[in-house]
Amino acid sequence: MHSGKKVRRFETSDATAVERLLHEAPQAAQWSCAALVGAARANTLLWVVEATPSSEIVGVIAMRTAADEAEILNLAIAPERRRERLGMLLVETGMAECSVAGARRVFLEVRESNETARAFYRCLGFVERGRRSKYYREPVEDAVVLWRESA
Repeated sequence: MHSGKKVRRFETSDATAVERLLHEAPQAAQWSCAALVGAARANTLLWVVEATPSSEIVGVIAMRTAADEAEILNLAIAPERRRERLGMLLVETGMAECSVAGARRVFLEVRESNETARAFYRCLGFVERGRRSKYYREPVEDAVVLWRESA
């Protein structure tokens, strides 16, 4: 736990707050309450970060593991809480828990135009490993595939 922040596993009762948070972060995948609950039931690993003592959810990460790989599916931080290292806290928490589950590397896709996210992941040791042509819609855009070996 960081001062004023608490990371914990997502609970189904968090779905409405997380959906609202995702809505405030248009660069994140827009998952509905039903999609969040379904993802959690389908073994997607989700963590939230709460501001303490208010317990307001100010960040979320979703990951999944398969064999020796983990994938970051979604990450969002409340706009007013960015630059507080909450994204780093969530990524490191998720990577550590996925490593315990056997993941030796982590990957994700990010919009080619999202230089802020690309720089963020570079700071965390991710490197570009490829591209997926026309991966995103609205607007159509290539995805950059980023990769990092687990620590």
